[in-house]
Amino acid sequence: MSLTTAGKTPGPVRFYLACDHHGCTTHTTFDLVITDPGPSRDDDLWGHLLHHTDTATPHIEELGWAYLHGNGYTCPTHRVPALPSAS
Repeated sequence: MSLTTAGKTPGPVRFYLACDHHGCTTHTTFDLVITDPGPSRDDDLWGHLLHHTDTATPHIEELGWAYLHGNGYTCPTHRVPALPSAS
């Protein structure tokens, strides 16, 4: 898993992000304060696990990282450019 966290919400959460591109060793760490506690593990296992990620997604994108479905997270060096929209 290329994105892991440490910390409990509400409060500061540390994110550890590693590039999933084959052979890449790029990684980054950042902290965010998440004010919403999110669902409990008992109420919603997937929502509980994904809560931190959903909150951090805009920040991850600002750092130039992307999530590629089936491939995981890629650093700015290995990020695939977005396809142009059809006109």
